[in-house]
Amino acid sequence: MMHFLTTALLIPPWRPRRTGPYSADAGHHCGERSGPARMHRRSNAERILSTGRQYAPLRSLVAATLLGLAPVPGFAQEVVDIDDRIACPGCAIETGPPVTLAPPRDHVYFTSLPPPLVARDRAGNFIVGRVGGDALIAVFGTDGRFRSSHGRIGEGPDEFAGTPMALAVGENDVLHAVDLRNLYTLAPRAERRLNRVRLSVFANAATALKSGIAVQAPLRTDAGITTVQILRTDGTIRSSIGVAGAGDERPWSEPVWNRTDLRRVLGRSNDDADVWVAPIDRYQVMRYGPDGEEKARIERVSERFSPNSGTRWGLGGVIHQDADGLLWITIGREAPPPPDERPTGAEERADPFVDMNQVLHTTIEVLDPVAGELVSRRDFDELVTLVATPGDDVFIFSLHPTALGDLDCVIRPLTLGRNE
Repeated sequence: MMHFLTTALLIPPWRPRRTGPYSADAGHHCGERSGPARMHRRSNAERILSTGRQYAPLRSLVAATLLGLAPVPGFAQEVVDIDDRIACPGCAIETGPPVTLAPPRDHVYFTSLPPPLVARDRAGNFIVGRVGGDALIAVFGTDGRFRSSHGRIGEGPDEFAGTPMALAVGENDVLHAVDLRNLYTLAPRAERRLNRVRLSVFANAATALKSGIAVQAPLRTDAGITTVQILRTDGTIRSSIGVAGAGDERPWSEPVWNRTDLRRVLGRSNDDADVWVAPIDRYQVMRYGPDGEEKARIERVSERFSPNSGTRWGLGGVIHQDADGLLWITIGREAPPPPDERPTGAEERADPFVDMNQVLHTTIEVLDPVAGELVSRRDFDELVTLVATPGDDVFIFSLHPTALGDLDCVIRPLTLGRNE
């Protein structure tokens, strides 16, 4: 259960804060450190409520540098701590009208084990990978209507060597997919396969950047184990980032690709230049540039997400950063009743149509990495996952059993609104 909890769930969101540099109340001047590598900034929740505007995006590299998003040469990157205080009590994560994806079920269908991968392109189409049936990828329009399906296992021109582990929408809506050992480039809406290259690493999660494809793929190096590789479209490694386990005493002969402690969830920055990275078992989020420089580090300080919280939880899915710089993160957590009272199929993973909403619930948080604030939080009594999308809009999807025993995939938009 813990394995699934920490690999198929969502990522916890962040709280945005966007006012000026350091807190004047703490006696700091712009550019000074507030304690050893820790930042504390003034809340702007009151300004948000008074103006009716959410969070304004950063306007310049100068502002980004002052607020800690751009690294300053010669200085260690600061750590932003975010506690449980809601910076904007009047803000609320709201769901919009649902769209139910409607596949021809005699051709393709959805399963909960393994769960589908859902991405959205700039035209509003939903591309769903890891579907069951006669194809590996299905495409649906903005209204949920089935448009096309593509791919099957094999060695032919439009076939895949394995089941896709991740989907990422790149520039011009070109689609990238990885199946552990291969990187595929597909035409928009997955209409045909443009290229397939063999990888030197085992890749899981992926997101498309301006500089290449960032994949979660642990790799042993002289500096330690790097957890994320940025690939060129020919599959070669452009840079290795996110060093972890430098003091690891495990033998070099032991594989690292399937170790849970090295698994990461990914998301692109809102300018498509950098990658956000988070371990699945710690509420800690880092922003890396394409050459591996760490630009920001955020740690969520909360009893809710501590190892001793009494509830098993884990980050999963994707990280989404909107145009205002806010991070949307999902956290999977155990749902009542206790594990020994849950459906046997969920524990044994025998039923691909098991209702995972009985097993796992989700918390979504919105964080402001600049101000170091938790903006808003919402608990869902179901398993929801963020849709991978290159745009500003935020979507979630969830699976729900039908009367016929199969599963519906329901898409809902999310917005950060205000309580009246």
